[in-house]
Amino acid sequence: MKKIFLVLLAAACLAGCATTVRYMSYTGETYPPKPGNYFVTVFTASQHIPVGQPYRVIGKVEIQGYASDGVTPGMLMDQAESIARRKGADAIINANTVSELYTGTYVIPGHYGYYYYHPARYIPYQNSILQFTADLVVYTPHP
Repeated sequence: MKKIFLVLLAAACLAGCATTVRYMSYTGETYPPKPGNYFVTVFTASQHIPVGQPYRVIGKVEIQGYASDGVTPGMLMDQAESIARRKGADAIINANTVSELYTGTYVIPGHYGYYYYHPARYIPYQNSILQFTADLVVYTPHP
């Protein structure tokens, strides 16, 4: 039981490092971070914030990771919500997740061994990259 826990803990640590995060601030202002249990509302590109709720876009977040590293769209969304809380955002708009499949060939060059030449090996591989992009917004008070 203890070994299974250690394996799961190691997998969770590696999955957290399996993504690349970029945040670009649109304003020079900083906002106080939200508490860890704050619910960040997520709106996709086809959804809109309710008309009576004015807002200001404060920045853009981009997260990407490889499916072979155990990254899922849900993990990317959770990470985006965590970033939104840290930046003080109230909601995420224009959320979009794209999965792109790519293939290639890994080449192991040939070399001379002790008795004979080892020819080069060509190993095909396939992976998919998941990319999440969204804008972070802060609700503004009614004028």
